[in-house]
Amino acid sequence: MDIYQFLSNINFSSVLWQILTPIIFSLADIITGFIQAIINKNVDSCVMRKGLLHKVLLIIIIILSFLLDITFSIGYISKLVCGYIIIMELVSIAENISKAGIDIGKLKDILKLKKGEEE
Repeated sequence: MDIYQFLSNINFSSVLWQILTPIIFSLADIITGFIQAIINKNVDSCVMRKGLLHKVLLIIIIILSFLLDITFSIGYISKLVCGYIIIMELVSIAENISKAGIDIGKLKDILKLKKGEEE
């Protein structure tokens, strides 16, 4: 199976969910990051502002990927971008949960989270 066939087989239930899912995962990342910062007594408004601006950039990237799909009738760029953002946010959520002190088991080894990287 080549990459184009693989991408064409990936389907969100609707375009609305394709847009909402990465945004929901981004919101979950913001919330888990804030909670772990509270737990670690490390709340910093500068870090929060920077993180929020990164999330706005991700939304712009999602919009641009849909624009490319529609303009050039490609059909898979937005799927690829949204899928990548979802995976990226899942990893970040797992990191936040680990930094908050919750054992995520083998996932911690997969993500290569070490004690030195958590601080």
